[in-house]
Amino acid sequence: MLIQGETMQARKLEFSNDVIRLVDDLCNLVFNATTDHDVEKIFSITHKQLEQIIREIIDAIPDCIFEQTPQKLDEIKNIFAKEFIFFQVQEKLNDPHYSDDLSDFIKIFARDIQKKFNCAS
Repeated sequence: MLIQGETMQARKLEFSNDVIRLVDDLCNLVFNATTDHDVEKIFSITHKQLEQIIREIIDAIPDCIFEQTPQKLDEIKNIFAKEFIFFQVQEKLNDPHYSDDLSDFIKIFARDIQKKFNCAS
């Protein structure tokens, strides 16, 4: 039997994997990106870095987000993927302010999702 923390980590990992697939699918649809190299050109980061950044963001999101119904979770995944793409195409990992901008993105995204889905952290 999994303890609460392990269950939440499993939920976050599954959520992360789904979001990564959605980002890949959207990049394919919008930018005709079919390879990891194409994704690198779009975001100026490797696909592995993209995965790490997405997981970092999701780890920082309050747990209550992941306790939503499956339908709401799908909606959150779609919102997240689109917002992340919009954020990342504007940012460069080597920019000295990237870390601060990413932190701000996480705070704003978490706040907006908590409001939209009536989730208290």
